[in-house]
Amino acid sequence: MRYPMMIMPVANGILPRPNGGRITGMFIMEAGGKVLAATGRGRDILICPMVAATQDLYPVGIVTKILDIWPQTVKGEDGRELSVLMAALEGRSHARWHSLRKVGNAVLSPDIEYMNFKEMHKKYPAVSGAGWIPAGGYTEFCGPMDISVTLYGNDLETGKKVSLKAQLGGLVEQEQAHTIEHAMIRALRTYGLCTPRTLIDSIAQEATELKQSVENSIKYTMPELLGLTASGACGNPMTNLAQFYLAKEFVGNIQAGKALNESLTKARRTTMSRLTQDMDLTMQQGIRILQGLKRGMSHDDTPLKLTVYKKVIGRFPFEPWE
Repeated sequence: MRYPMMIMPVANGILPRPNGGRITGMFIMEAGGKVLAATGRGRDILICPMVAATQDLYPVGIVTKILDIWPQTVKGEDGRELSVLMAALEGRSHARWHSLRKVGNAVLSPDIEYMNFKEMHKKYPAVSGAGWIPAGGYTEFCGPMDISVTLYGNDLETGKKVSLKAQLGGLVEQEQAHTIEHAMIRALRTYGLCTPRTLIDSIAQEATELKQSVENSIKYTMPELLGLTASGACGNPMTNLAQFYLAKEFVGNIQAGKALNESLTKARRTTMSRLTQDMDLTMQQGIRILQGLKRGMSHDDTPLKLTVYKKVIGRFPFEPWE
């Protein structure tokens, strides 16, 4: 008989690697620390990502053993001392909760389902973000049949660089591959797992924020806003040109003897003017945003068939250590 397992939300997306991966976590006493202390050493808990945008608890996480716990005092951002609970944790396995119930201050699930995504990879492809922190990625285009996407980051235990790579040539186009690259990073950071569903959600979120960055950069005459999303900065022809023009114009204005604020303001205006001309962007707001996304940033958020997303994820290894 399985007893209900405690569910511990994490907001930073950091999960221990299954099958023995170890991390040390810090929990504020009023936000889970007391419950964790009451659970005690040697017990298993299910750590699941808390999705910041919706404040929902993602149902898939890592069953983790509490190896050790100890109180500690740290300084908060305001300089005041804060009581926290430190915990040494060891990852066991991916698992999913199906229902939740609250008992006192604890959240429990009576129906945890253990999952082996490696064995399910062909039927239900996924990429795991547990045990490492995705830091970025890049898309290399050598032709329609040779489009490779690389995601890279750092191992949580060793700090060493790790990476994942897949060949998507013949499956998607260059702009779609670039969009998938950014969306996969976002999915891994947000959900700790990239599945067809989290990939689709992340593509929509990423595209919305990229479009907003185009509109805001034009509206507020701030080229440095181009390509900025919650998952990081997007490197593309438009943002690269923006950085080049802005730096060149700013330095030129300073050398011409203009004041700092005036130099920056004029550099921003000139940069946005040159960008809209170089990229041949219309002044019609809705169309302009789409042009900026597709023509300027090399992104294409056109929905693909679910089978295509499954094939895309299936071409990546499940984790960077494979």
